[in-house]
Amino acid sequence: MITTASAMKHEKPSVERIEPPCWWTGMETQLQLMIYGPGLGKGTVSMVTPGPQITQVHKTDSPNYLFLDVMIPAGTQAGEYTLEWADGKEKIRFNYTLNERKPGSSARRGLNPSDVLYLLMPDRFVNGDPHNDSVDEAVEKAGYQQDYGRKGGDLEGMRMSLDYLQKLGVTAVWPTPVTFDNEPRASYHGYACADYYRVDPRFGTNEMYREVVREASKKGISFIQDIVPNHCGTAHWWMEDLPFKDWINVFDTYTRSNYAMITHMDPHAAQADNDLCVQGWFDTSMADMNLTNPFVLHYFIQVTIWWMEYAGLAGVRIDTYPYSDETAISAYSAAMRNEYPNATVLAECWYNHPQQVAYWERGPLPGGPTVMDFPLQGEICRAFMEDTDPQWGEGMVRLYNVISNDFVYKNPNELLIFAENHDTNRMYEMLGRNPEKLKMAYTFLATTRGILQIYYGTEVLMVAKDPKRLGHGEERVPMPARVLDPKGRDPLEENVYDYISRLLTWKKSSKTVQYGRLLHYLPRYGENMYVYFRILDNECIMVLINNGTEPVSVEWERYTQGLGNAVKGIEVLSGTEITVGQPLKVPAQTAIFFTFAGI
Repeated sequence: MITTASAMKHEKPSVERIEPPCWWTGMETQLQLMIYGPGLGKGTVSMVTPGPQITQVHKTDSPNYLFLDVMIPAGTQAGEYTLEWADGKEKIRFNYTLNERKPGSSARRGLNPSDVLYLLMPDRFVNGDPHNDSVDEAVEKAGYQQDYGRKGGDLEGMRMSLDYLQKLGVTAVWPTPVTFDNEPRASYHGYACADYYRVDPRFGTNEMYREVVREASKKGISFIQDIVPNHCGTAHWWMEDLPFKDWINVFDTYTRSNYAMITHMDPHAAQADNDLCVQGWFDTSMADMNLTNPFVLHYFIQVTIWWMEYAGLAGVRIDTYPYSDETAISAYSAAMRNEYPNATVLAECWYNHPQQVAYWERGPLPGGPTVMDFPLQGEICRAFMEDTDPQWGEGMVRLYNVISNDFVYKNPNELLIFAENHDTNRMYEMLGRNPEKLKMAYTFLATTRGILQIYYGTEVLMVAKDPKRLGHGEERVPMPARVLDPKGRDPLEENVYDYISRLLTWKKSSKTVQYGRLLHYLPRYGENMYVYFRILDNECIMVLINNGTEPVSVEWERYTQGLGNAVKGIEVLSGTEITVGQPLKVPAQTAIFFTFAGI
């Protein structure tokens, strides 16, 4: 427990914390140090070692903080630099480390349509080291039998899984927050951060995290990190002594957000409704950060850039993006783009309508984020479950209708597409535990436009602990270590894993499915079959997904626009040759896709 400001009043001045804990030469982002300790606000700080220059010292509402603006001139050498705090009576010297930035660091590549992003929850993934399931410094201990308890997944479990993920066809990993969540209950999800610069000790250490990222990169797998600038946990160390009175949004009594994200773009919205969305707390354990305070905003910009540089990340995913002040969060994204022009800034913008998602993709400021295609996600399970006698607007036409709205997006090929994530029901569960429907859904996801994200365990048919209770705790089930080895998977698990692995491995090699333009055909009433093409140069991919209960004969002449002059094609997964015009029936509940050259 951090000492409160009043309790620190008579303590001898000392520097207890410096954030960011280190920095790098050659960065675009202005360095602003936050130093914390009893009585530090009564003095000032100067640079002892020549090199970096303190351009301004900012005092805060608390007497125990100082913020230092530090300029790092071009040519400054990496190394330890000494600073001195003084108040006219006492002096304290302390060191700060500048590391040498790796050449080409700013040019790192983020996600693009060739990638397959694997979302996992660290505590609910593989438990590689049972010894750190409970640690002294964390309030919540392991609770293996509790739906919302800690299960023991960790960084070692991620490391053990890299070969498994590589074979699956994964090119990037997105763990939900790895930073320390020290809430007394349900801390497993990580979204109530207690220390933004520290990996949760029940997962491992900062150094272990960096090593896992390095080892993954050798296998062609990058990492993006989940960052939460909208709120911190009530167990965060600064909650007992905030730097500024408006560091977080404070109310007379607990006030929850109204979650009305639509107020950002609603021309008729009352300001009070927008304010409550932005300033209200996300939950009782999640204090709302005030990003309109420039020190708060810069703090989170630096947190994100620090992890990018320290761990060698390909990008970040920003939680609850539209719950923050619009101007501030847009400036945050722009700052990330300025430091890493090609990295990914993935924003969670959970709306049901494409035009609402597109509002954030286009962005009020330059450098808008990559956004998540929630409108498509919301229709995928509905579409595949409506197989028998679908009515108007039901079945596979749902997918056609959502994608027909792509005109609202700046670049629909850069949307993150998915059927499920940690906040939704598991797809296999919602598809009635039908593996053939799961294969159809994955075929669609792997061949339509966008950047594909899959959710841990679906490839081995993980489902809710209790199908009658589909809450977060029941669905975020632990990943068993046995499935990492083919010998540990049962025949059905192996069948689905093998199908998805072959599908995703092919996707990595096909420029046409990654970047080809999309041409789709309206599913005919009564057929429930969706046909579309991906077309690039002289090649096309023809995808036929029959979600109906009867076989459907292909009428080749209908698809002349997509096929062009093509004569012969190859069914991708089986290698079977097909000739345009020959009789072809797509079996019920089946997806097939062909490549054609010479179009």
